[in-house]
Amino acid sequence: MRLLDFGCGPGTITIDLAEHLLPCGSVVGIDNSSTVIDQARARSDEKGTQNISFEVRNIYETGYGAETFDAVYAHQVLQHLSEPIRALSEAKRVLKPRGICAAREVDWGTVALWPTDERLLAFLDVYSRVAARNGGDASAGRQLKEWFIQAEFSDLEVTTSNWSFSDQKGLKWWGEQWSERILHSELGKRAIDYGIATDHGLEEISQAWLDWVNAPGAFFAFIQVEVIGVSG
Repeated sequence: MRLLDFGCGPGTITIDLAEHLLPCGSVVGIDNSSTVIDQARARSDEKGTQNISFEVRNIYETGYGAETFDAVYAHQVLQHLSEPIRALSEAKRVLKPRGICAAREVDWGTVALWPTDERLLAFLDVYSRVAARNGGDASAGRQLKEWFIQAEFSDLEVTTSNWSFSDQKGLKWWGEQWSERILHSELGKRAIDYGIATDHGLEEISQAWLDWVNAPGAFFAFIQVEVIGVSG
């Protein structure tokens, strides 16, 4: 089996996929960022994974021949794209007849958050608005089935799961991550550039996440939507 990881990022999942396909299968991971592809290659080299390669490619026009891969996987990729159906159509093009395409997308519109904090509600608003200005959709999960239909995949299987954080380890990981990212990532930078938030507002959001980590009864969850489709 030859599998394509569509929008592989730093390669964490790609490497896991490659290990599952040993000894006969192989994986190619693609991303449009040379920086993250370099990170993926370094991670793969460190682990000594042999049945894997990483390439800088355009998701909309990968440059691969038709019917090259047995399966395509996209994890939390389509939500960031302005043309997700076009990307899925390219995935379908490079799949062999009856090849499998699988995708998983979060739906930020399904967030269950406790305790309620106006600053964290502001975070959800900032996240969604920045995603929209970037051309993506923070509530991509609910649209995933429709996108597969529009890309003309057949035999769809649709499932849902969830990510939830309630124990102290999970709360700390989730809360501290967003406390940092809202100030020191493209999310925060673009929120300022787009006029969606102010420096002070982002600092308030950052502190809110830290407060939430230690709040009695703290809880966070949202839905993930998974779709598997068949080409041809």
